[in-house]
Amino acid sequence: MLKVKLHSGQTEVVNDPHRFKVVCAGRRWGKSLVSRMALLKWASEKEGLYWIVSPTFQQGKDIHWFQGFRLEIPKLYIKRVNEADLTLDLSNGSRIQLKSAENPDRLKGVKLNGLIVDEIATMRDWDWVWQEALRPTLTDFSAPAMFISSPKGYNHFYELFLKENQDPQFKSFKFTSYDNPFIPTEELDSARLTLTEDYFAQEYLAEFKTYTGLVYKCFSRLMHVKELPDFKPIYYIRGLDKGFRNPTACALIAVDKDDVWYMIDEVYETGLTNPPLAELLKQQRGELQLEYSTMDSAHASDIQDLQDLGEDFLPVRKQSGEKSESYVRYKIQKLTERIKSGKFIVDPSCEHIVAEFERYRWKEKRSGDANESEVPEKANDHCFTGDTMVLTKRGSIPIRTVVVGDFVWSPFGWNKVYRAGCSGIRVVKDYGVFRCTPDHRIPTSNGIKEVDSLGDSDMIFVCQKPHT
Repeated sequence: MLKVKLHSGQTEVVNDPHRFKVVCAGRRWGKSLVSRMALLKWASEKEGLYWIVSPTFQQGKDIHWFQGFRLEIPKLYIKRVNEADLTLDLSNGSRIQLKSAENPDRLKGVKLNGLIVDEIATMRDWDWVWQEALRPTLTDFSAPAMFISSPKGYNHFYELFLKENQDPQFKSFKFTSYDNPFIPTEELDSARLTLTEDYFAQEYLAEFKTYTGLVYKCFSRLMHVKELPDFKPIYYIRGLDKGFRNPTACALIAVDKDDVWYMIDEVYETGLTNPPLAELLKQQRGELQLEYSTMDSAHASDIQDLQDLGEDFLPVRKQSGEKSESYVRYKIQKLTERIKSGKFIVDPSCEHIVAEFERYRWKEKRSGDANESEVPEKANDHCFTGDTMVLTKRGSIPIRTVVVGDFVWSPFGWNKVYRAGCSGIRVVKDYGVFRCTPDHRIPTSNGIKEVDSLGDSDMIFVCQKPHT
């Protein structure tokens, strides 16, 4: 007998016949338990390979290994245990593995019989992870999947939650913390008195409409997203944020005589190199005469490439209006003032940028220090200094000389470089064996961690040079 007891909500989810199940639930409802029991049900019914994918390796290890499978599954059901790989081989031939989304390339190339994606709302680069890595693993056996999390605003998890309205294979569930009969109601009521309304609504009531930590809380679809009036703009401006795995975004803005900004069009795509981007920018611009177009000065090579392709951008240097403020916070403050004053309107067709306003959030503080400066969450902004030596198939070279098409040796083998370039001027620290930004993530004995969060118990993994 399994050493667990499911409540009615968990039983409903486990027994539901839909192929894709999306579960939005509050804290302590029992998300982790229902994930494991659903996976175990699939694995016991049909021999095959089954995964739980968590945002990080350490999360999977702490939540689903030590506090989960190792305590819940009787030994007679288990044929073999691999503590290093977090793998369970069951007596019926099925294999259960815990994986992380920290290196999506390592999730490719397998045939799964079932998949659980845990805490999906906090997972970075979800669209890329799903399309490039996870979705193909389900194809061979038409395998089922469950996506489960507490909400984090109107992000990719919200979009997935709405999928049941578009695809009959999907079924969505929503449960609050109060739906767990094993948690005393008075304990939840007590928590409600000590937490902010937004935080409690998000974390305990599983509400998408609020998100604690949202940068642009003043932005509202009701107030700021509307059909544009019939007016004659005084001039047009454009701003470009270059990405690759993260989307490249370009907003086209019309400005009226009262200095109201109307966002009238957007470019928003991942994987864009400069030639196809230039074509999209030309289509966006059309016959309009732009007052100016701006782009981060850190992308100097991209600015030059686009200029050669007929699209001119002014490099914007990161200097704030106040010395005590970072450039990013300064610009957020200025845009917030514009939004609050009613001088920023977005056309409904710019759906991706609307979604960005609703999901752009402050990064959670690591130290617990109330005086620690707040910065927005920004993926893929961690880096080494340009003189850091890396091993490629061309030999050991400074990382600044790596180009697209090179193969770089990593903890996961040879990885092909799909985009290379300078990410600009960053604050770095010297850690003795290397210099990098404090948030650069490296493999350790306790999972992949930001280098500035390493402690005495962490051991850094050193890659052995491959045989050639």
